[in-house]
Parts: sequence; structure tokens; C-alpha cells
Amino acid sequence: MADVYGLRTKDAAGSITLDTTITPIRSIKMMQVTGNNAFEQTVAIPEIKAESFVVVDTLENAGELTWSPPAFWGTGSLTLRQPQTKTWQVMVLSKGGEPFEASGSYGIRARNGSNSTQIDAVNKVLSVTSSGSFSFGGTQAGLIQSMTVSFPSAITTYERPLVFFNAANYMMVGKFRITGAPGNWTGFTVRSYSYAGHGDIAKSPQTIKWFCASYRSFTSSPGKYGASVKDAAGNLLFITTANLSLLNSQPANNSFVVAGTPITGSNYYDASYQMAWTGSYDDYVLANSLFSMTNIIQTTQPYRTNYGGFLPGNRNVLQMFCENVDGVNPVGANGRTLFASRPMKPL
Repeated sequence: MADVYGLRTKDAAGSITLDTTITPIRSIKMMQVTGNNAFEQTVAIPEIKAESFVVVDTLENAGELTWSPPAFWGTGSLTLRQPQTKTWQVMVLSKGGEPFEASGSYGIRARNGSNSTQIDAVNKVLSVTSSGSFSFGGTQAGLIQSMTVSFPSAITTYERPLVFFNAANYMMVGKFRITGAPGNWTGFTVRSYSYAGHGDIAKSPQTIKWFCASYRSFTSSPGKYGASVKDAAGNLLFITTANLSLLNSQPANNSFVVAGTPITGSNYYDASYQMAWTGSYDDYVLANSLFSMTNIIQTTQPYRTNYGGFLPGNRNVLQMFCENVDGVNPVGANGRTLFASRPMKPL
């Protein structure tokens, strides 16, 4: 048997519940930023380090017109494009390595080679709250083109929960939004954008798998099998009966490049953008801002749909299209914040 370094726990069924050879996603800082109505607004956020990554999300539910701004970050700063005067949720995330905060000195830390696991009172871990699957899309008449999913119970965090999508094969989706409001997030809605130019597979419904994850508080004990982490006041920070959301890829916020074949017609031009993906069918992509709309304000078509996902038989590329009905003012996919994740335990 090979040597195993680090910490591992299992449940009564033998499933691994915590493994320090695998990196969970951690929250370093959550905050709100209010737009100053500039074309681009840069905000100093010292907690953004070279190893950090950032998700910018809306706090609104404006129906199909729910949108998020492109967001670009570097060490110590975040830039939002066309933020208007709205308030945006900013989540500074990490795969570990930062020191314990003075106020978060209760917790657990393990390092295994380049992998780091840290759970403490400040830096919480992302865990799965619910999951499921559905089929929709396809180019044949009469097939369902829009899907609304309700969570088994509302998510009571102020920030929107994170929803991740995967597919058996082909996936083209857009107009994503989470339903509800801060403190009462109830589900999500998404629309299919199957494109006949992608071949016969686009004619049939897409089989979509999803899971929802959040930085929640825990109230139950791990039971006979497992472990728990508490803060100074005895509040549960983590229990191994939870299902951690793991980090498997951390794309840069400027990874999309002009590539692939655009979708064109007599009065529209949907620009094609691609970025390198993980190559694995086990990895889910964060939907929150990637598949939401963009508002570029100054044109006759201010709201632009970002849609995309996975091309047939290909997980080496993440494909995005940016809708442009007037054919004059194209929008790029860069700045759509995302990362790849998978659950620690089978869903």
C-alpha cells in the first residue's frame, strides 16, 4: 500500500468525507461593492493575493434581465466594467496557503505537497447543499427550452449561493439567474441555446447535472463516524458529514480568447470565445456570472446574452458565445468569473 500523508476521514459507508490531498475552496473575504457609474471602476481589496481568485455576483433577481458585470482582478485590486450604481457581491476565494487570521485561530490546517486544506473561524469552506439533474433544449419543435429548479429548502445566506453545471456531453446554456432574494434564495432558472451548427447532438435534449453550494453554518454533529471543527464559541465551522466543494481549476479572469466559429445571420453576430478547460467530465463549471447577461448600457441593445458550455465530445475547451443582435458592438467573454469544481463525495 502506498504511503498516504495528511488527514483522511470516512463515513460508515466507507466514502471519504475529508481528504487533505484534495483542495477545498475557501472563502477569504466576502464584501459588497457599490458601483460609481464609471465605465471601469477599480477598488482596492488587500485580501486579493496572487494565489486568490474572485467571483463577482449580483444580489438582484430581475427576471431574465438579471446581469453581472465583467470583473478583472490583480493583487490587491478589483476592476468592474460598467458597474452602474448597483451593489455587487464580491467573494475573494482561495485554495489555501494564507496564514490564520488572529480572530480565526480556531481551526485545522494541513499541507500535502502543493495541496493545502485550511478550515478556520474566518476562512470557511464551500459545501454542497443540494443537487439534481434535468433535460431540456434541442432544436426539435415542442422541446422544453427553459428550466426552473427549486432548491429543497431556501438558502438563507445573504450572498447568492453558487450553482455549478455539468452535462453528460453537449451543453449550451444562458440567461441564468438565481430566484429569490438575499436571505431567501429559492432556486434557479436557465435557458437552453442549442445550436444546429453543432451537429446532430444539438437536436436532442441536453442532460444537465447541477449542484448548489454555499458558505453555510452547521448545526448538527457528525455522528459516530467523522470529525468536526469548532470556533472559540463552540459554533460548528465544519462537519465531515457535509460534502465539500473542491477546486479543480482556477482560470484567470482574462483566459477567454477569440476562437472557434461565430454564429452569424442577416442581423446578428454571436462572437465565439474559448478557454482551456480541465479535460475531465467530472468537473462542473460555476454558472453564476458566466451564464448571466451583461449590460453595456450605451447601445440600442444594452442587455447581451452570454451563453455556452461544452462542445460535443470535448472537455478540453470551455465555449462561450456573446450575443450581438445589431452586429455592431460585440461583447467579449473575458471578465466572466468562474472556476471548475467537483464534490468531495458522490452526489
